Amino acid sequence: MEKKGFHLANEASLVVSAGYTGLHGRAEYNAAVSHVFDLIIASYVLFNNRSYAPSVFLSITIFEEIAKIKAGHMRAKGAQNKQVKRGKDPLFNHGNKHKIAIDPITLSGQRVPNSIGSERAREIIEGYGSGNYSSLREESLYFSRNTDGLHIPSKSISLTLAAEHLLISIEIFSDEFWGMTSEASEVCDRTDEIYLNIEAVLKGN
Repeated sequence: MEKKGFHLANEASLVVSAGYTGLHGRAEYNAAVSHVFDLIIASYVLFNNRSYAPSVFLSITIFEEIAKIKAGHMRAKGAQNKQVKRGKDPLFNHGNKHKIAIDPITLSGQRVPNSIGSERAREIIEGYGSGNYSSLREESLYFSRNTDGLHIPSKSISLTLAAEHLLISIEIFSDEFWGMTSEASEVCDRTDEIYLNIEAVLKGN
């Protein structure tokens, strides 16, 4: 049976690897949240410049970094956490991080469905939950040439897909970190205007 995001998040919280020992104190937690905010800004800049493929790649990276904070930040306090090699650490697997971040419970509010439609929101959530959408990470960044022909990311990644991913990344970011610390809440509040701007572009497309 395939593991759900919350199962993977729990597993990730109970282990520690040399590659990620957790976040050591409030200052590191706030710094990690600010780093994710910087990625949101970068994805937004790319989106506004109509560089939709790299914007999608950064939005997916945002999912992954959120998962690392969400599931792993307490590792520093877990003296009894099981030591594992990097290859066995759930937070060094792209698909696992996507499942941890894009949790149906986290996205159970109405903001994203109101922005992109309920059916589309459910399709994206289920796509990452099953792992089918995780291939977008590479498809949005790398060109390929197979028997079907040449694939160039900029030719296949649309404004709509980029907007959907950035809106979801902002929603997860705010849901996970608002209220955790005053600094994190302040940063989360700064994404509201970005969200509204992206939504306006999407609905006007």
